Amino acid sequence: MRYDVPPEARGISLGKYLYDRLKLSRTLVRRAKNDGVILVNGQPARVSYVLEGGERIELALQSQGRVEPEPVPIAVVYEDADLVVVDKPAGMVVHPVKDYQHGTLAGGVAYHLRERGEEPVARPVQRIDRETSGLVLFAKNPAVAGRLAAELERHKLERRYIAFVHGEVSGEVGKVDVPLRRVWGHPVAREVALGPRTPEQEAELAAAAAAGTTLREDWKATGQRAVTHWRVVRRWPGVSMLALQLETGRTHQIRVHMAYLGHVLLGDSLYGSGGRPGRQALHAATLVLNHPVTGAELRLEAPLPADLALLLAELDGR
Repeated sequence: MRYDVPPEARGISLGKYLYDRLKLSRTLVRRAKNDGVILVNGQPARVSYVLEGGERIELALQSQGRVEPEPVPIAVVYEDADLVVVDKPAGMVVHPVKDYQHGTLAGGVAYHLRERGEEPVARPVQRIDRETSGLVLFAKNPAVAGRLAAELERHKLERRYIAFVHGEVSGEVGKVDVPLRRVWGHPVAREVALGPRTPEQEAELAAAAAAGTTLREDWKATGQRAVTHWRVVRRWPGVSMLALQLETGRTHQIRVHMAYLGHVLLGDSLYGSGGRPGRQALHAATLVLNHPVTGAELRLEAPLPADLALLLAELDGR
């Protein structure tokens, strides 16, 4: 990635210019420092370097997002030269992980790009759970990926979900602002972090730290801040339909926050009872963002998939 610094940037540090002016995420800049190189006029430079104006900045990055292109059917909602938005079905993993190497959404996007004669690199900006359906945003190049990741970090990407939950939620609108952390000893589950872990868990964590194990931020007892806004859309006996908006984007955030309120998602066997519809009744319905290149507002929608549309019809027919 190459950028020419304008004269009015004189006196600004390289780091500030990358973050504030070019809107690159700290994650991407960190990758450039660790995995590639940052050059100013062809010479390696630190982020503390003070710009004079007129320089050329170059960021060299190892390619990320490379997956094996596979002819996986995908539903493209929006696409241009810089990004592509796909409506993911429930049951499909966004990106290859240990137990799901094939049949992923990223593999389908890479195949789609290759068929169009573009670089077959799928760079998901955000991810949703395997059993959650709805919109997933992919960037077509590292610069756009960095800008969108920065927008995500600044809570500028508006993500709205539709969920069906157990119980009749009281009130019309509300906000859940409680931190989340990993469940110690579980591969994927999260929990609300409002109190200390058990003495046994704390002892295990202390032993892991003493042994030199790197403890991620979300292992800590205090957890990570997580904020979910909710609004009741419909109510039926024993079931509510909610519209939710994420202010932060933690793993399983909506699922854990709804369980915390006492309204587990229908079908969510990890955080409550199972039952209809066979997967957590959660759909990423709306994505609103400012285009990373043109600045124009994009408002994208994905209708309820067939299983949740059937559930809605059945609830209305009670």
